[in-house]
Amino acid sequence: MNKRRTFQSFITAFAVFVIGMPLAANAAAPSQFEDVSVKVSYSDLNIDSIEGARVLYSRLQRATRQACNVQSLKVVGSVRAHAKTLQCYEEALKSAVQRVDSDTLTSIHNS
Repeated sequence: MNKRRTFQSFITAFAVFVIGMPLAANAAAPSQFEDVSVKVSYSDLNIDSIEGARVLYSRLQRATRQACNVQSLKVVGSVRAHAKTLQCYEEALKSAVQRVDSDTLTSIHNS
């Protein structure tokens, strides 16, 4: 088992998001976008395989939607607020993928 895999097995979860919305002019109320951490376990996966990386990517997407409180435009009721949650989602998911540092996961994210 290589050092990277050993480290990944040791760390069964990682902080996914540090979400800050640097849109001061268009910022929502401070309580709407706070720093959020969500733990996503992947010690049970071989993320060097396509299948394992896809499962992890799905977990990351689900956790990101939860952390950013992504809901439909109809539920949110505001195009601007909906756009901000989608921006949060995209930035947080990208950050999570970068933190895992897996070529396979990055490839899935970029496809």
